[in-house]
Amino acid sequence: MQKLFERVETVPVNPYISLKRYLYTVQQAFIHARQYQREGNYEREALLLLRIATLVQKTISKHPNYNKIESANIVKEFRLYAQLAIKRLEEIKPLIDAKQSNCEDSQPANSVKDKSAPENESLNAGISTHSLPATKARTVQIHEDMLYVFESAARKNTKNNKETCGILAGVLKQRILVVTSLIIPKQTGKSDSCEMLNEEELFELQDRKSLMTLGWIHTHPQHPCFLSSVDVHTHASFQWILPESIAIVVAPTDKQRIGIFSLTHPGGLEYTLQCQQRGHHPHPERVPKGYPGEGKPFYENCTHVELIRDDSIRFEVYDLR
Repeated sequence: MQKLFERVETVPVNPYISLKRYLYTVQQAFIHARQYQREGNYEREALLLLRIATLVQKTISKHPNYNKIESANIVKEFRLYAQLAIKRLEEIKPLIDAKQSNCEDSQPANSVKDKSAPENESLNAGISTHSLPATKARTVQIHEDMLYVFESAARKNTKNNKETCGILAGVLKQRILVVTSLIIPKQTGKSDSCEMLNEEELFELQDRKSLMTLGWIHTHPQHPCFLSSVDVHTHASFQWILPESIAIVVAPTDKQRIGIFSLTHPGGLEYTLQCQQRGHHPHPERVPKGYPGEGKPFYENCTHVELIRDDSIRFEVYDLR
């Protein structure tokens, strides 16, 4: 088990991210892990559980507020999640080892491993990665009407030049990620940012309905259709959990109006996870030299998203404001 932990990349702690926000990230990762368990995808489940345990033990434990008296209760929750993750890993490790052994036994001795096989489909190959290459990402389906429903729900804030954000939640169906719910949490908005409030309420809803977070959506009332440095940092936490997570921008004043983005990997995701700055700050247009994916843009238009226009997908809207 220790060897497995050593193969997981450690994300540096960001002191500007609250412990509550880190807890929400861990809770979301558990929802995803349970979904993979139901699907029988133990490799992906193990990858997430390893990330959870590593995040708690090697990253969050270094947070400046971690050892403060007022953080005692939330620290107990972190430790509980880490214990649950390790316990589950011990349960599924024999299943993964047996599967990999069977795969090895079924290959001829002189066979050559297919280099095009998806890296994150095996535990050994995928543990040290944060995400899947875009070309191997699973399809995300979202009904086009959901975008307009969100734009309508945000109209009052948009008129007042305040951003609005929402969570895109859904389920995994036969390797397709389907957005079935738009959740608009309590929040505060400014002209260039918005912040979710009462994330506990958001988690309780998603946990009760077994909804995975598949991405997020927000408005740019007066700004172009792009991802700001704040947006990039926000999305990194989503994409760290789910490689196919999407960030949708609705910009009424831009000719493009709607953009669907994801961080490049390797590239923008790794750089952003290492960045310790907060608020709006300058990012180079491309990943600097010396970082994974150097020369790539930080983010790109998604090619794994399918907009649905018929009744094959139904969705719910939960406005918690």
